[in-house]
Amino acid sequence: MSVDKGIFRRRQRQLEVFDYHTGEPSVTPWKSDEQIDRYVPTHCCYCGVQCGMYLKVARGKVVGVEPREDFPLNHGMLCPKGSTAYQTVNHPDRLTYPLMRRHGKGSPLERASWDEVLDTIATRFRALQAEYGKDTVAIYSGSSMTNEKCYLMGKFARVAVGTRHTDYNGRLCMSSATGANERSLGIDRAANPISDMLHADCIFVIGANVGECFPIVTSYLWQARDKGCKLIVADPARHRSHVQRMFFFLCALAQIPRCSMVCCM
Repeated sequence: MSVDKGIFRRRQRQLEVFDYHTGEPSVTPWKSDEQIDRYVPTHCCYCGVQCGMYLKVARGKVVGVEPREDFPLNHGMLCPKGSTAYQTVNHPDRLTYPLMRRHGKGSPLERASWDEVLDTIATRFRALQAEYGKDTVAIYSGSSMTNEKCYLMGKFARVAVGTRHTDYNGRLCMSSATGANERSLGIDRAANPISDMLHADCIFVIGANVGECFPIVTSYLWQARDKGCKLIVADPARHRSHVQRMFFFLCALAQIPRCSMVCCM
């Protein structure tokens, strides 16, 4: 997780951010009896929603988490994943040092220094590329990283490693949505912010389990519904998002071969 640079501008009114606020009453702040030394502003590390949060630090260790009420997306809310994100920091099963198999795949994992494993990776990369070409190495990034880190991963792949093969985990779940957005809206990504859902007259959710995959975004669906927005859900299975539906279509993919599992919100 990375520190949010917005902390340095907290006392300034950021019109491009706060214009998205709905004017709804703020949620009740989280409270704890534990004495906290400092709060570190960051983002949730799980899904691509990237909710703002504070890590609670006491005695030099992360002991808890609190949502950020000033963050323009989650407005002081966290889902169960975000609420427990801090528990991995000091977990006894967390790997805090490199392991490597020094004598091939069949050898046991042994503790190694960072210098040793990084030198081994660089040596193997160079050897493979010298024998099979630059594109024999691929770089895999992640959607839960900050924009800056994703940018660096792309530069590392294309400039440092010299490969054209770079991807991230979002292709598994978002490639269909990307194709749908490009064909319908002419852009290969979200055309507007999530907060625009609050101003929609109709929201069409296609093959997306918003209630379980993006619980915080579900609150925007509910707020839009309360303002009179019609919610249409098309999906081959029933899930939590349908509890708040106004219309629901059960798509039989076997009968509708061209029914794509995409989310266009």
